[in-house]
Amino acid sequence: MNDVTEAARTQPAIVRPRDAASLILLRGHGRDLELLAGRRPGHVKFMPGVYVFPGGAIDPEDARPWHGEASAAHLPPRLARSARAALRETWEEVGVLVGRRPGGGAATPAAGHTPVERAYAERGVVAAFDVLTYIGRAITPTRVFRRFNTRFFLADAEAVFGDPAASDELEDVAWHPIGQRELAPFRDVTQFMLARAIAVREGTAPPEVPLFYTAKGKRRVGVCREAVIDL
Repeated sequence: MNDVTEAARTQPAIVRPRDAASLILLRGHGRDLELLAGRRPGHVKFMPGVYVFPGGAIDPEDARPWHGEASAAHLPPRLARSARAALRETWEEVGVLVGRRPGGGAATPAAGHTPVERAYAERGVVAAFDVLTYIGRAITPTRVFRRFNTRFFLADAEAVFGDPAASDELEDVAWHPIGQRELAPFRDVTQFMLARAIAVREGTAPPEVPLFYTAKGKRRVGVCREAVIDL
């Protein structure tokens, strides 16, 4: 066996990151600022005991427009899929819908609708993408056994319908006060995107959408080239 073959076998396999999406929900201002978040259970292998925003991997069904969604045309297809995933995962993990009340009546639940589509219709809420702001993208380091290529969105509490509740995915789900203290433990990417979200909400963020990644073992911030479509 030559050295090249032996080295190839001993090198850890690089896991390809899976596309994912997450939603940062904020309410209040200054010292009264609150974040809707939950804690990952201690028994899970990936980030146990860590507070996170609701979110998760993008599923194939997220590529299909929903019945009753609105204002998706301003997003490129990749970001539209990500937005649907962020809304779906938020409903699945913390029990709230994000959107707005329709002006002309709500959609009616029908056979063939996905669970999240039925939830929106039954609640009389439209999954309105224009309440979301795309704020950044992050890629999990190569050394991590489970990697994600995550797009982060921001929405305000006025677009939230329902009361947050814990699920199998997240514990201690609530509007946590963060204006006076840091919610710990937080991972570095969570801290970075939360700071970015607050700055965007306050109108003080730079216009470039950041890409948070790791290169040569160091955390770096570049510019994400994904952007909204100019109509």
